[in-house]
Formats: sequence, C-alpha cells, structure tokens
Amino acid sequence: MIKHIIFFCTLSFASCISFSQDYVDLARFHYSTTPANNFDSIAGNTTVEDFGLDATLPIVINEENTFLTGFNIDQITTKIHPSTNPITISTVNLKIGYNKKHSEKWSGTYMFLPKISSDFKNLSSKDYQFGGLALMKYNKKENLKYTFGAYYNGELFGPFIVPLLGLYYKSPNEKFEANLTLPIWADFNYKLNSFMKIGANFSAFVRSYNLGENNAYVVKKSNDVFGYLQFNLTKSILLQTKTGYTIGRSYKAYKNGDEADLGLSAFRFGDDRTVLNPTFKDGLVFKVRLIYRFHIEKK
Repeated sequence: MIKHIIFFCTLSFASCISFSQDYVDLARFHYSTTPANNFDSIAGNTTVEDFGLDATLPIVINEENTFLTGFNIDQITTKIHPSTNPITISTVNLKIGYNKKHSEKWSGTYMFLPKISSDFKNLSSKDYQFGGLALMKYNKKENLKYTFGAYYNGELFGPFIVPLLGLYYKSPNEKFEANLTLPIWADFNYKLNSFMKIGANFSAFVRSYNLGENNAYVVKKSNDVFGYLQFNLTKSILLQTKTGYTIGRSYKAYKNGDEADLGLSAFRFGDDRTVLNPTFKDGLVFKVRLIYRFHIEKK
C-alpha cells in the first residue's frame, strides 16, 4: 500500500499547504458567502461569493519518489466599486511537482505552479502567471514534523516571495491536531467523538487578477479567521461548516504596469502604486467545505 504520499494544496493563495499528516485530501470543494459589506469611503455595499475545487493526484513511483499532479479552480464574484456591476474573477491553477524522500528524516517537495488568473475577457499574456514552491520536511518523530521553504509567483503587481515555516503535531491520544504553515495557514482541531471535530483556523490570501477589458488588475488580500465544526459523513468524506471574520480585506484595482519592486510576504518594497477604487470593510464570512480524504496505511 501507499506509504509516502505527499499532499500539496495551494492556499495562496486560496488554499493550505498540508503534507505532513497520515492522510491526503484528494479533492476539496468550498463555497463561501458574506453579508452585505459597506465600502469604507463611499456609500454602497457588496457581497462576496467564492467557490472552488481543488484536486490532487499523487503518482507513487516507489517509496522514495512520488510524482505530484493536480489542479485548483477558484471563482469570486463581487463589486470593486458601488456604482458598477459585480465582476467575476477566476483562477485556474495547475500543480506539477515531485516529492523525494532524501533520508529517514528528510524529504522535499518541489512544485511548478502555472496558472491563469483573470476575468477571462480578452485573454492576453497578462492573464498567465508562473510560480513555484520548494519545501523541506523534517520528521522529528511520528507525531511531530517540521517544514520550511519558500513560495514564489510572478504576480501582476511584481515578483512575490513568501518564506514558509511549518509544524505538524498530533497528540498521543490522537484527539488534538495542529497543522501550521506560517505565515499563510494555521489549523487547530480537537476530536470530540468519532463523528465530529471542533476547530479553528487562519488563512492569508494574496492573489492578482487581470481585467481584460479595463487595462487594469485587481489584487485580492484577506486574512480570515474561522471557527468550524467538522463532520465525518464517512471515513473518507468530510463536511466542514465554518463561520469567520476577515481582517484587512481588500480588492484593490491598479492600472496595468503599475507595479511594486518586490513583494515579500506582507511587505511591499518600492510600492508607489495608485489605487483606482474604494475598498470595503471587514466583515463576517460563512463557508462550507466538502473533502474527500484518503488515509495512508501505517507500516
């Protein structure tokens, strides 16, 4: 049976990175919506509707080598100005990579991440972005693992780099689980019984989309904090119901070519861009996730 399946999920970035536990999520669907959000400097409001599908197919070559494939599709509908109609912006992201077990303690995951991020109107070279990920995992012991690495993407606002530091821990009684890939993801959950878990998580998103008819692009930025209940509908099918709040959320539009020198995690260097639209305030988010999970047999 499979012993060393490695799971990658792109949170950027609309998802989490999680590959240290004894399971792999082969498919995940999410849908989220918000109440009406007021704009912060002008009268008007908007909702934000987001749904997506993430699929992963690990192809095991042998116990030391695994080829990783998959895709992520995400679509958001919202207003970027109260006087205009809602826009729909989408991402189609391929995941192509490789996991190598270097030793009993160390393994590495290396990913190429091409994507289209756009309103899919008048497609051009600006709609295509190319990124990559490199992560090393250290198995301290069976229930404690560390990861570190970096993510890069050529965003429309310029080069974007995020250093990553992670930890996975499961308590000896297997009731408490912590899964962190900082600064973009943190999840804590506790098993109440065989059917239900309670948990909390944090996710940070930065993503840019080309607006083909407007000679402009939109940058989505959001830090979301959720509490959730997870229901084990079967051993492999999970349902999460989540209620959360956004912190520092924005959908800012800029003219194409108006870029920063460098984005490094939450910081921008050489950034004198001009924002073209008002943004709306933070607020509640309601989300549901359906997960298909494959459990890895232990030897």
